[in-house]
Amino acid sequence: MLKTTFIDAAYQILKAKRIPLTAEEITKTALERNLIKTSGKTPVATMGANIYMDIKRHGDNSLFTRIERGKFGLKEWEENQTGQKVYKKSTFKGVAYEILKSENKPLNFQEITEIAKKRKLLTSSGKTPEATMGAQLYADIKKFGDRSLFVQLGKNKFGLREWDIEVLKDEIEKQDKEIFIPEKKRSIVGDPINFEGLIYCPLNENGVIFLFSKIHDKLGINIEAIQVSYPDAKARRKTVKGWEDIWIEFEYKSSHFKIHKHDPKECDIIVCWEHDWRECPIEVIELKSVIQKLKG
Repeated sequence: MLKTTFIDAAYQILKAKRIPLTAEEITKTALERNLIKTSGKTPVATMGANIYMDIKRHGDNSLFTRIERGKFGLKEWEENQTGQKVYKKSTFKGVAYEILKSENKPLNFQEITEIAKKRKLLTSSGKTPEATMGAQLYADIKKFGDRSLFVQLGKNKFGLREWDIEVLKDEIEKQDKEIFIPEKKRSIVGDPINFEGLIYCPLNENGVIFLFSKIHDKLGINIEAIQVSYPDAKARRKTVKGWEDIWIEFEYKSSHFKIHKHDPKECDIIVCWEHDWRECPIEVIELKSVIQKLKG
């Protein structure tokens, strides 16, 4: 029995299987069916090289085409009697076509891939099917132009060429009008106080700490240490007996002390901008009142 060439064997197998196959799958079937005879140690590499070279040498006249990464199909699968592209359902482009057809609206490649996953239409073992889907759709439109079944709408959405042209125009106009205008970042400040070089009042705990650092000596308090754990600061306050040690917790509002669930037994004073916790069990220094007195 005469053996066929690698190219002939590949054509016969793909013709019979009617699905994209890798060079390894084609070679395995060819050997099982006794279609090829080879003494080489790498028949898979020889099969892949033969198909690649046929595509490279003959271009659009080749019997074969690369359907997806590592897989080959037949050129005759790609065109119907009208000369327009068609795709096998098992390929990325075939899946994209079926989804766009059923959804009947433009989708980006991430949306197409997500639907394909939910419907279990993709058999790819790759880690980035979204990237593969997008790359294949972009490449198909670029390569085949008006013969592609797909059209690109706006920057990243795809539709079907068979859709009504007015629908496509409306979608393109819609995409063009959807110009994203980022919200301007605007700074927010507190009420003006114009005190000791500080123009505005604090809006948070850090502002309270900064303001207190400007006036603590006027209150007869020296800060010895600031810490990240509770309470925030160790200080000393002048009394008739001398400088006694105190523990201070800074808050924007005194009620935040309760919200943060701090233990009053471990703290002596709350320094805040606004004192709104009248039942507070420990001493509170409200900086808002202090500033008014110092300015007056």
